[in-house]
Amino acid sequence: MQPPRNFASSIKPLKPSARGMQSVRLFLWLPALLLLSGSISPTFPQSSAHGIKNVFWQPNELQQGSVAFITVEFGTAALRITGQMVGKNLSFFKSDNPKIWYALAGADLETQLGTYELSVRAVLPGGRVVHSLKKMDIAAGDFRSGPVNVPENFVEPDAESQKKIAADQVLKEKAFSHFISRPQWSGDFVTPVQAKPTDSFGMTHIFNEELSSTHRGTDFPVAEGSRVVASNSGTVVLASEMFYEGNCVIVDHGQRLFTIYMHLSEIDVKVGDKLAKDDRLGLSGQTGRATGPHLHMGVQWNGTYLDPTKLLALTLPKLSPRQRTVTRTRPQSPSKPD
Repeated sequence: MQPPRNFASSIKPLKPSARGMQSVRLFLWLPALLLLSGSISPTFPQSSAHGIKNVFWQPNELQQGSVAFITVEFGTAALRITGQMVGKNLSFFKSDNPKIWYALAGADLETQLGTYELSVRAVLPGGRVVHSLKKMDIAAGDFRSGPVNVPENFVEPDAESQKKIAADQVLKEKAFSHFISRPQWSGDFVTPVQAKPTDSFGMTHIFNEELSSTHRGTDFPVAEGSRVVASNSGTVVLASEMFYEGNCVIVDHGQRLFTIYMHLSEIDVKVGDKLAKDDRLGLSGQTGRATGPHLHMGVQWNGTYLDPTKLLALTLPKLSPRQRTVTRTRPQSPSKPD
């Protein structure tokens, strides 16, 4: 009878093959790879190569009434882009570079101080959606106050004047409801008269020591009859005599951005005119509720009033014809003495 064999002692260690070692390494690394893959988003929302590369604006520091020119850079060409700033929808447009988009916006004169989120949402080729959130601080504006004396009917209008004010309001609402989907402006906005602006935006006027009113524009002190021009290209959406504003012109620059020109002595344009930058609108004056000859310039974006001097200070790109919709339809009027 043969003694029982020791199977354990009879097993000889095998020298692993190269292929076997590769299989072991793969088996050991597989759990780690699975853990890593679970931590990566398939949409790559933070990757500059696949999504939003950068979001910034000028000026860097914003305050109540500031105009902001927003730039969004992508790692690849975007198809569509939307966003919000201080509770207002942004209208973006594409630059000549399909990876760069712009929006012109602003913070209202009465915006509450604090930190807000600038949100951006973009659709990339293939339907992929990417997002960005950036903190945006709105600081206090430095607004003054002072007394103003005007005829009493501009403080307590009579019945006939109140009818005129109501009719004017209808015209203004219609003008500001006008919408053009693409920008009509190109390059920097220019000063509408040959004068320096006063520090008057946001000022609280006390009329005849009775009525308090916020000044939502900037005054330019010029002699009556001075030439007034369009600050940038756009479409005339209002050209009318009004109770408070006097002879007034409103120009639509596209994407809910308007400039307003008040107290003119003469209006040289009509509703529907397509204007180029520096085209003449009329002559300065002191019509409406004015204490002397000057031009009042206002800026409205998306229903908010912005500081015209902030808009004039921006450095803006010149837009190609395909980025704009403006076409010149009004022949240049003959020059008149200023």
